[in-house]
Amino acid sequence: MKNRKAIALIAILAIFAAACGTAEEVVEEETVATEAPATTEAPATTVAAPTADPLVLASLMPLSGDLASLGPGIALGAALAVEQINAAGGINGADVTLIEGDSGCDGAIALTNLNDVVAQGAQGVMGAACSGTSLAILDAAIAAEVVMVSPSNTSPQFTKMDKKGFYARTAPSDLLQGEVLASLLVEDGVKTVSIISRADSYGRGLAEATASAFEAVEGNTVKTIVYHATDASEFSAEVTALAKGGAEAIVGILFPETGCGVLQPAFEQGLLDTPWYMTDGVKDAGLASLCGLGTALDGFKGTAPGSTAGEAKDAFEAAYAGVSADGSPTFIFAPQAYDAVMLMAISAAANGVTGPEIASGLVAASSGGEKCIGVSCIALAAAGVDVDYVGASGEIELNQAGDPTAATYDIWTTEGDTNPVLKSVDFGS
Repeated sequence: MKNRKAIALIAILAIFAAACGTAEEVVEEETVATEAPATTEAPATTVAAPTADPLVLASLMPLSGDLASLGPGIALGAALAVEQINAAGGINGADVTLIEGDSGCDGAIALTNLNDVVAQGAQGVMGAACSGTSLAILDAAIAAEVVMVSPSNTSPQFTKMDKKGFYARTAPSDLLQGEVLASLLVEDGVKTVSIISRADSYGRGLAEATASAFEAVEGNTVKTIVYHATDASEFSAEVTALAKGGAEAIVGILFPETGCGVLQPAFEQGLLDTPWYMTDGVKDAGLASLCGLGTALDGFKGTAPGSTAGEAKDAFEAAYAGVSADGSPTFIFAPQAYDAVMLMAISAAANGVTGPEIASGLVAASSGGEKCIGVSCIALAAAGVDVDYVGASGEIELNQAGDPTAATYDIWTTEGDTNPVLKSVDFGS
């Protein structure tokens, strides 16, 4: 991945912490480490968000660990939103403060930094990136009455949880991505597939959704699902087990650094001669260079949440190109990060800047009123207009569980370190 520069915004963007079906066989390590436990008791040091102006938000993205190659590019979307909000007059006439912190892809790191940003007055958090990390800190955020809006949590586990209204996401559940990926495999004529996946809430949820949707088509078979421990450093045994399935294609549900640990032995064992299908966890990560594989991944396809074509997408991409280090108009989950901040800001303009006040208006801000894009929604909301925010990623349309019910998925391919989009698939609410 190309490095991203910080936006030369305003002094308040100050802290860049820490410097983000069934199968014929399921193979697992005897001891599997997941990202983080599903629940974590709120620590005694957590401080409730104060009732005060101005609006203080935080970004908790992986600046270290397995998604560190993606975190800054995603966080840039949030910083861009704050820049635009402040250029338009802020919230209640005051600039929005954005505190940037590291979540790693680790519950303990994220909890430490959550406590830190809450102590600094944050009432809303854009993050975390990894599903397991958000699951680990969610109880603490709820106890502090701080809103979390994640741009990239896709685990189906969130939908059925009681989040007390303090959690939402601008990326859709992987129940949908599983259908998109299975449809892509069917479209390409694949009848048998094997899956290798992270053994965490993200990996398991997407692997199961993909397998179920794929095998729902008559004649299709998932030969094997191999799960790898998220903290493993050697993956040859898992790759060998994957190869034994003899499938026509392989689905890799991976993250960048540990993904290289899977792809390198796959290359050595000749398994990259089989077509691979990837997912959002490695898009835009520059795997060819990161893994030292040259052109071995070229032509492989993947799926990822994308953005719906239209004015909002065009405006975001023009602005993002102006602040990204290489002029790229977008980045995986950056539009969703922009939308997460905008939804919190719109609700704050309409309802107030405390966590409970922001939480009370997230669903309303995303649907049902006068359609608007970008910062124009904030002035309308402040004037008492019921708005329907059309995001950089699409319509969004949050339901009462905090899940978007409208989404776009990109079908992408690999060309060296780039992942150009072949086509997009829209799902309405």
